[in-house]
Amino acid sequence: MRTKLFLAFIFIILLALLSNIVFEKLIIEDFNDFIRGTEEDHIYWIMATVEGSFKNGQWDRQLLGEALHWSMMLGIEAYVEDISKTRILSSTEVHDEMSPNMMKRMHSLLRLPSGTGAFSWYPLYVEGEEIGKLYVRPIDKLGLLPLREEMFRKRGREFLLISFLIAGGGALVLSVLFTMFLSNPIRRLTVSAEKIAEGDFSVAGPRVHKKIKDEIDRLTETFNYMAEALRREDALRKHLTANIAHELRTPLTVIKGNLEAIEDGIISDPNIAIKNITLEIERLISLVEGIEDITSAEASFFKRGNLEEISLKEFIETIAEGMRKIVEGKGLHLKLDGPAIKVETYPDKLHIILKNLLTNAYKFTHAGGITIAWGKGHPESGGSFFVTVEDTGIGIDDAERSKIFDRFYKGADSGGKGLGLAIVKELAQVIGGTVEVESALKRGTRFTIRF
Repeated sequence: MRTKLFLAFIFIILLALLSNIVFEKLIIEDFNDFIRGTEEDHIYWIMATVEGSFKNGQWDRQLLGEALHWSMMLGIEAYVEDISKTRILSSTEVHDEMSPNMMKRMHSLLRLPSGTGAFSWYPLYVEGEEIGKLYVRPIDKLGLLPLREEMFRKRGREFLLISFLIAGGGALVLSVLFTMFLSNPIRRLTVSAEKIAEGDFSVAGPRVHKKIKDEIDRLTETFNYMAEALRREDALRKHLTANIAHELRTPLTVIKGNLEAIEDGIISDPNIAIKNITLEIERLISLVEGIEDITSAEASFFKRGNLEEISLKEFIETIAEGMRKIVEGKGLHLKLDGPAIKVETYPDKLHIILKNLLTNAYKFTHAGGITIAWGKGHPESGGSFFVTVEDTGIGIDDAERSKIFDRFYKGADSGGKGLGLAIVKELAQVIGGTVEVESALKRGTRFTIRF
């Protein structure tokens, strides 16, 4: 890609060079056309003056001399022939008749008396009849006028050269910058993708910290999300394999032991063995349900969802109302405390988090009630918003507090699958949040999710 970008900018530089060459040629041609047009105008002025010196069928030599004098002052050598091709008067003759002061002045401006190049002729008419011809050719100019003309041509070339250097140099600098800031992130993404294809899920693309993100930033962000999803999927597969092996081993061993005991006649009452087997089968069913729950929670990570602006108060009230009956049916109160604020979040994942926290609080609270509070920012961290779920339940022992977010971990009085809080923590991390817990035995627990 870097080669293509560089070649593209080289092509732009060549186009700029070609356009400058064409532009220079057009400007110089236009300037030369302007000079030629001015000279043509001068010639027509001289022709009109020369024709005005022909009166009553004959030439007025004094008026004709003045006309040719003006032609020299305009930088044109001229002479006039009548219809019989007899030379009437020339600017050279007029030059020789000039006063010394006038001649000195004229010589400071023109290379007199003769011009350069071949003569061109123009027909002269009076009242529709040809009276002769005017022959003209340019006289070399001295002084500032030719220098100014040449200076204009030189400055035009310099301007075009400078503009080309600016455009070409700018294009060259841009090619380097584009190579650095455009192709380098893509190159790093390519390297990361190749490693992922080889089974190395520990890689990640470059980090994106910009508030205003372009297409490359969004591509990088999406790649990083994909890489994280693949890592989690690989970790999930390994966790599930290990968890299934661990959790299935005990109930299957118990079932096998009871069946062997019945077969060997150790257990005289088969109903006892059947009861034990039934309990272990129920445990297996619960385990399978737990695996389905954690798989479903993990699946929600792979579906990124849409970041939406919601009314946090209305959102929490909807979740709370769905559980209010069963909470109050247990003799508990359910209190909501927070302002009406708008936040940006992933509603589907936040719904699962709050539902699990409420269920957990309901399960371990036997008196008092549950309070859900929320607000903008946080006194310490200055986050976007926070939600707390606080209960007056049995609390969590300090020794257990570090384990409650582990999958399949269950306290002594739990009776659940040991997955609810694990799901809460993992989903909170997915949507950029953190979970904190404060608890005291027989006084209650408070979970705080900060975003």
